[in-house]
Amino acid sequence: MIIRIRLIFIYTIIGLLINNCSSIKDLNFLNLGGSSEEKILEGKRIDISTSSKEIKINTEILNIPVELEKVIKNSDWQQQGKNSLNSPENLFINQKINLLWKKDIGDGDGTYNKIYAQPVGNKSSIFVVDSEGKLVSLNIKDGSLNWEIDVLPKDESINTNIDGGLALDNESLIFSSSYGEIISINIIDGKTIWKTNIYKPVQGAPSISNNLVYQMTVNNELYAIDINSGNELWRYTGSHVSAISNGSSSPAIYNNLVIFPSNTGEIVALDSLTGSLLWTSSLVIEGAISGSLELTDIDSGPVINEGLIYSSSLSGKFAVIDLISGSFLWEVPIKTSNDPIVNGNSVFIASDDGRVISLLRSNGEVRWVANIYEAIKIQSDGSPMCSKPILAKDDIILACHDGNIFKIDSSSGEYINLFNLGASTFISPIIIDGQIIFYTEDAEVIVYR
Repeated sequence: MIIRIRLIFIYTIIGLLINNCSSIKDLNFLNLGGSSEEKILEGKRIDISTSSKEIKINTEILNIPVELEKVIKNSDWQQQGKNSLNSPENLFINQKINLLWKKDIGDGDGTYNKIYAQPVGNKSSIFVVDSEGKLVSLNIKDGSLNWEIDVLPKDESINTNIDGGLALDNESLIFSSSYGEIISINIIDGKTIWKTNIYKPVQGAPSISNNLVYQMTVNNELYAIDINSGNELWRYTGSHVSAISNGSSSPAIYNNLVIFPSNTGEIVALDSLTGSLLWTSSLVIEGAISGSLELTDIDSGPVINEGLIYSSSLSGKFAVIDLISGSFLWEVPIKTSNDPIVNGNSVFIASDDGRVISLLRSNGEVRWVANIYEAIKIQSDGSPMCSKPILAKDDIILACHDGNIFKIDSSSGEYINLFNLGASTFISPIIIDGQIIFYTEDAEVIVYR
């Protein structure tokens, strides 16, 4: 009996020490520690929060050529993800691009303030907000200032991240912020058309479709607001979660469906006019070990393309879902915070660990993997190493957090380093009328053509 009690005591102590992540040397008082010197194993630390499965190239599909849609020249970038589907096309840029202009528009990232809002624009102007809430309209041709306004409440401290973002609809610019304000602004003169407050910190940029603004909040809610009046039409409230990541994706809308990326890791389909629940599908890997405070929110997608939804949660499950039924077509274990490129017969994903992966759209089989992390001059800390990729004239353009800009051949995965912006960038570039526009954490707009 005494021996059994002693064994139970020893096992209890060992369990407590292991649960508190102590090293084996802390067990020396039980004579179990060996050497008093703790040895640190060499090698790369790997995020184990997604899955034990590996991404493997299927050599049998290497003879299936990459087929992409026709290159188009676009005249605007209306919202995060370019359009209400969150699915940019194969966009035109020149084969060789050169610096056109650059402009510092205000305050960059600081200790408390981070920039999450992707620029938007049309053929004449670019709209961008800095970390202190200054909203600026720039001439797209030369970077000259059209107007600037302060869009954050004057009586509030600005020691907070500026989550939310921008969306463009005809002559109205919609801005949403962490303070719960949603503002409609005239793009010609910067004057306020209407302002409403939902009294909840917003999450992600607004999406616009059929004269409605769709805005998510950190409370896992989705608001539908009339774009002409600012009046709330309906709201959907999901389950509460204890922790979410900064920055987020935005809802995607197709006809009478709005796809809400819930913080619980669920894709939620709602009626776009009434907010009625149609179906839900979970992107959470059951039993997965989380490396990030059990974060399950969806920062990749939803992207809608030809009746299918492409999305991933932070638990590391990337899946393709039928738009009408919510049923899964295929899934792969890739952890990504970036929207995928879906075009032609291919899907291209930039994983958080610095790889770009080409998959066959029909079944998710892997065609090639580009190990971009080998050329990036930063150490991975678990956060994404690069921002959302963009398809430009059949090539993939990727901006990474060390300021390096890569061009990846969509057929082979071979890549080159185009240039370095001279500053970190955490926001995906946009393309308007053949011009590729970057926004750095120093609040500098850099335009190439």
